[in-house]
Amino acid sequence: MSEQTPVRADCGWLALRRAEDEEARDRGGSHLLARLGEHLVESGAEVVEIVDVGAGTGANAGYLRPRLPWAQEWVVVDHDADHLREAGHGDAVRVAAGVVDLPEVLRDLPPRGDLRLLTCAALLDVLSGPELERFADAVVDSGGRALLTLTVDGSVRFDPGEVLDHGVRRAFDAHQRRGGRPGPDAAREMARLLVARGLGVTVARTPWRLGPERPQLLRRWLDERVDAVLEEGSLPPDEVTAWHARRGAQADAGQLRVGVGHVDLLVLPHIPPSA
Repeated sequence: MSEQTPVRADCGWLALRRAEDEEARDRGGSHLLARLGEHLVESGAEVVEIVDVGAGTGANAGYLRPRLPWAQEWVVVDHDADHLREAGHGDAVRVAAGVVDLPEVLRDLPPRGDLRLLTCAALLDVLSGPELERFADAVVDSGGRALLTLTVDGSVRFDPGEVLDHGVRRAFDAHQRRGGRPGPDAAREMARLLVARGLGVTVARTPWRLGPERPQLLRRWLDERVDAVLEEGSLPPDEVTAWHARRGAQADAGQLRVGVGHVDLLVLPHIPPSA
């Protein structure tokens, strides 16, 4: 098992972010789905087994099911038994397991399709280095196909901007790296691990665009970011609190916009050139 306690995703947060996640993926990652579809047509697969890792309440499957035009059999994997009981998982096979156990879990699953696709959303940046290694191993063992989405990459842009924004970003990134986690470097590290294992990786930028259109999400994002920065402890608390008050007032007045960087990875096996 992992030496680190898995991060438990709050159901309210998952519901609040769902629409923004979907819009970000539609804007920046639709070409990845198109390429994946081409690959599956070329493979001749009629039924695809899709394994959703860190499945949460089912938002990833809810996004992908209508956008993948082939027969699907779903398996959802999560360490949180409460999440696995969510109705959003439908008729999927439900497996209680952590990422560190993933290679063994998948080897024990009876095949339910012509090939297997691993997927996740908003997961990689909360994993440890060893967990990323295990996930990469599981991708290889499953045939080398994966769609790994909505990984925070550390880039944040405030409009209007101010001087302390950079310090807050650095402190938040340091909090994400606690315990040796890659944090905002997770997508880049995962891509490196997969390429080293002989797979092809295509990267897409899928940033959030927070603003007055979704005031609750913006305010919750600000609050949780400040909580993490205060816990990290590298900035004077009074400065962080004052920054939070200014940004909160701007958000409440509809005067704040924030771009939050995310990255999607499409992973496919390399196809040898014809002789």
